[in-house]
Amino acid sequence: MPAHRCDVDHVEPFDHERPEAGGPTVPENLQPLCRRHHRLKTHHPGWRVTRDPHTGIASWTSPTGHTYRNAPPVYRE
Repeated sequence: MPAHRCDVDHVEPFDHERPEAGGPTVPENLQPLCRRHHRLKTHHPGWRVTRDPHTGIASWTSPTGHTYRNAPPVYRE
């Protein structure tokens, strides 16, 4: 899904009650997710996502413990 058609999501969740304590709204803590995956992560307990800050690889863990890895596309000039 192209990023311009995605929601911008916090990797470490933003804390609406205490913004200073939650995930910051900075590029390193944001990722584009399609609406389906954004809702899955946000509204369905048990799904977790982490992202390696060096490689950009996102690792999704399902409620059953299965892990799925998504690497960012590699663009060559």
